Amino acid sequence: MRITIDASSLSHPQRTGIGRCLESILPHLARLAAGRDELILVSGKPIVNRTALEVLASGGARARTVNVPSLYAWQQTGMAWQIRAARADVHYAPDGLLPLAFWGRSVGVVNDVLYKRLPLTLPWHIRAVFAARQKASLSRLTIPLTLSAFTRRELMRVYGPMACRVRPTDLCAVDHDRFRPLRPEDGPAVAAFRAAHGLTDDYVLCVGNLMAHKNLGVALRAMTRLNAASPEPPLRLALVGHGDPAALARLAPEAAGADWLTCLGYLSDADVGLAYRAATAFVFPSRYEGFGLPILEAMASGIPVAYADAASLPEAAGIAGLPFPPGDDAALADILTRLRGDADLRSRQIACGVDRASDFSWAACAGHVYDALREASGKGPLRLPKVSIVTPSFNQAKFLPETLASVAGQKSIAVEHIVLDGGSTDETPDILRQWNKELAYWRSAPDAGQTAALAEGFAMATGEVMGWLNSDDILWDEGALAAVAEAFARHPEAVMVTGDTVLTDPDGRPVMIDMVLAPSARQMRHTMAVPQQSTFFRREAYLAAGGMDRRFTYCMDYDLFERISRQGKIVRIPRVIASFRLHPSAKTATWRDVFRRDLHACQHRHGSGTLHELAIKLVTLEIRLESVLAQLGALLGGRRLPTQVNARLEPMRAYARKKHGLAG
Repeated sequence: MRITIDASSLSHPQRTGIGRCLESILPHLARLAAGRDELILVSGKPIVNRTALEVLASGGARARTVNVPSLYAWQQTGMAWQIRAARADVHYAPDGLLPLAFWGRSVGVVNDVLYKRLPLTLPWHIRAVFAARQKASLSRLTIPLTLSAFTRRELMRVYGPMACRVRPTDLCAVDHDRFRPLRPEDGPAVAAFRAAHGLTDDYVLCVGNLMAHKNLGVALRAMTRLNAASPEPPLRLALVGHGDPAALARLAPEAAGADWLTCLGYLSDADVGLAYRAATAFVFPSRYEGFGLPILEAMASGIPVAYADAASLPEAAGIAGLPFPPGDDAALADILTRLRGDADLRSRQIACGVDRASDFSWAACAGHVYDALREASGKGPLRLPKVSIVTPSFNQAKFLPETLASVAGQKSIAVEHIVLDGGSTDETPDILRQWNKELAYWRSAPDAGQTAALAEGFAMATGEVMGWLNSDDILWDEGALAAVAEAFARHPEAVMVTGDTVLTDPDGRPVMIDMVLAPSARQMRHTMAVPQQSTFFRREAYLAAGGMDRRFTYCMDYDLFERISRQGKIVRIPRVIASFRLHPSAKTATWRDVFRRDLHACQHRHGSGTLHELAIKLVTLEIRLESVLAQLGALLGGRRLPTQVNARLEPMRAYARKKHGLAG
């Protein structure tokens, strides 16, 4: 497998955050690829990053670079030629931007939407690139990744349902050799570092620049407030990453002066590590970050951390840091005062921080990227997602054992089965106790109905893929869920996978096959175009859609599936997934008035009037015709359908009910 990597960030002498992440995972990617895959670094400028050059010198990767005037222009245009010339199987875009003429398989990291949220923060040419390319690239990435759940939410707000495919993934970590707590043998190096930069024993470290979202002004105001109120010598603020003391001092209150401010500028890797270890505390006041890597670096270095309670920073800090409102310099000053005077608090924060940082490693991050690359390439072994099945039940003891057996018998797939019984008065509780070892969770107690039970079950489900199977229905064979999981694995863009359903009589004998093609979003708006028993959805799409709407008693499936369908693609697999049992006690047969009310509400949420009624009838006819054509195509293609329905082409359940005298 040939993997091309956009190495533009490694062509700068000074690293950006994207460059730091890429250089940190590159050696680990080279080790993972050794002997079976080829890594190719592509860029519009020669590689200058030391770590990347070492990987190239060792043979862990090779480079295809040119030297053009504009790196940004080449990245979006000429890089596509480099990728084609390398005959790449999959391309990795660390900034989430794909070249204009590239249409192959790809993995990208969409770091943030800073250009949209705080446009004045960035130079005009970078804003222009992101405005023109980020949305288009997001739609074409085979697997889009992001650094935090916060960024995924931001992408959803800006780009809508198309961002539902984005996967929050651990892609930031710490080099624990560079960032570690102070040791006795560090004494001479720390003393030399402090002397070189005019630092005292106590100083607060900050990392950032004058971009608006870095919010350095609040740190300066907090230090002014702290030093004015303290009888002790002024506590110094040292800033890494900005070399203009005069410009920085202008952010501080006019009467404060800047005797306590030191701008360290850009430091070597060794000096950055010393700056962290020698500090009294670390402050990260940024209002907007895709993750907040400096927080982890400070924690790993054994110093307490105060951070702005904004954007993704709480995700990065976990429970280890001390948050403050991003605009509240008084709150920050109070935190620094307590850290300076409370040795126990300081010790606790250091211990929590070191423990938090130990959970992150660049090797693990590289593994996440490599797995995504192999999955996106289509050449690696498929990673089948875990499937969670939720079964709501009430007084269905006659059919429940068959339902439980059909889920327990699934092969080649991790399955989680959750059964929520509404306090049945038949043998259901005894049956569930007998199946206890096969179930991830079950309970039997009065609840607020089927929709509430489904919401409860999906809230505790842990599978990447979810669906529900009512207690009188079954999965058709032992490979049903493996087929569903494989479809999701082969189609990262899919939010739903659906298949065919066999309708049976009360004794489980097939009477009809319900075969539908993958519906369009238009069809989903106008009618229930997929069978509930044979339709599954991504957990992230379910959450993004807002979950179950408890106002619906009957058509909760139609309502949910329509909302999920707005987020991405529906994939249909041409096989029977489940069976739907028609019997007199089914909710389908007994709740006709509720059904009509819920169906009317769902079908008319996007319109009303004569034209809308006509559209509903036309879409219904369209789906009936597609069902007939799908069944004819299956028969002509030699597909073996369930015995009793081989020659039946009735596309609608009403026909089966009338012909066989069935309810449901």
